[in-house]
Amino acid sequence: MINKYIKYLPYMILGALSSYLLATDYARNSFDLFYLTLNFMIVNIAILVFYEKVLKDKCKELFIRVMSNPKKDS
Repeated sequence: MINKYIKYLPYMILGALSSYLLATDYARNSFDLFYLTLNFMIVNIAILVFYEKVLKDKCKELFIRVMSNPKKDS
């Protein structure tokens, strides 16, 4: 299961960096910084898993439907 998420590793690194930078705006001390960074990372991982399990097939079907040639009326 982990092997299919390896391709998202660069996005997770960028997500961790952006989570840290966003948390520094709201944190008052180091515990707040850790807590907010952890929360932002959990949300980031949840969005990734939701995309992988639910949205991937729906987006593929929508793309095929939009890009396919419509049937012409005779």
